[in-house]
Amino acid sequence: MEESNKEAEKVLAQIKSNGGRKEVLVTGGAGYLGSILVPMLLQEGYKVHILDRFYFGKKHIMQHQNNPNLKLIEMDISHHENVPHLLKEVDTVIHLSGISNDPSGDLDPNLTIQTNFLATISLARRAKAEGVKKFIFISSCSVYGASGHLFLDEQSEVGPVTLYALSKLQCENELIPLADSKFAVTVLRFATLFGYSPRMRFDLAVNVMAKRALQGKSIYLNGDGTQYRPFLHVKDASRAIMTVMKEDPSITNKQIFNVGNSKLNFMIKDLVPLIQSYFPESKIEKVENSKDNRSYRVSFRKFERICGFQALYDIEHGVREIEKAFKEGELKDMDDPIYYNLEVMKKHIKEPLIEYSVASSPRWTINNFSVDE
Repeated sequence: MEESNKEAEKVLAQIKSNGGRKEVLVTGGAGYLGSILVPMLLQEGYKVHILDRFYFGKKHIMQHQNNPNLKLIEMDISHHENVPHLLKEVDTVIHLSGISNDPSGDLDPNLTIQTNFLATISLARRAKAEGVKKFIFISSCSVYGASGHLFLDEQSEVGPVTLYALSKLQCENELIPLADSKFAVTVLRFATLFGYSPRMRFDLAVNVMAKRALQGKSIYLNGDGTQYRPFLHVKDASRAIMTVMKEDPSITNKQIFNVGNSKLNFMIKDLVPLIQSYFPESKIEKVENSKDNRSYRVSFRKFERICGFQALYDIEHGVREIEKAFKEGELKDMDDPIYYNLEVMKKHIKEPLIEYSVASSPRWTINNFSVDE
């Protein structure tokens, strides 16, 4: 009984230290990142609402279904207006939802614009109108595009070369001006994620390399491999979001932060042999006719300096946890389409996913008054 009281006191102290925030809305909370983040939030005593279409299933989230602080809302983000009390008592919105990665974004450009851009801005405008205090938007370092070998910080020139990256940048440009003293907006440009998640993905560079090695297949090196990529473990990405949630809004408001691991800026041609070194029997196969023009080498000093964030997990940690999950039978068929965003989207896009809705317009209105008036 004494232990239960101590645990309750601990949770209350955590909530108090977090500014007394009651509820958090996590859009896309059943995804690759959300499946790591949501348990962290629950553990720290937050009440969490997940808004998700659950294209990738619910099994990995249902293990938390008996937690009274978790609520699941099955809804497309472009129809958020169909949930009247979606933001009631919500102090923070963590916006993870969207069509993720370049191939999926190119599959139906109109859908990508509607989902990634229009629905994002309308949700933010609604959040501001309904008194939400913090809006944390997950962007991507891919907004830097083909930037060569120079170290890039938040002041560097951006140049997205894909629709997915462009949709992220356009959201940034619309969201920051919405911020004021009562509505704090923070943009986190994440490096490429890796590592194990209950909603696993094998369309991410490190993960797919580890997968092929575990399957006894060659690890592909596309082109000359001189392009740079920064990497971030999915658990560190979740820790970064938690850091912003707990930080004083005056420090993070109207800020764009690159978020990654300063030690994990890799040329792909150096990353491939590193992955191979963890699997001595694996081989490297060069694919000459496959070239990726995107290249960005990113500095994460601003976030480290202002918010004191330090990434904890390296490439080996991510590879070993995938290996462990495979050997323990959690990843039975790593070629299953469920692990690949593009394949899942192809399945669902055969029929219209989203019909027109009020939330398809970036100018969210309530009671006939526009938020930006």
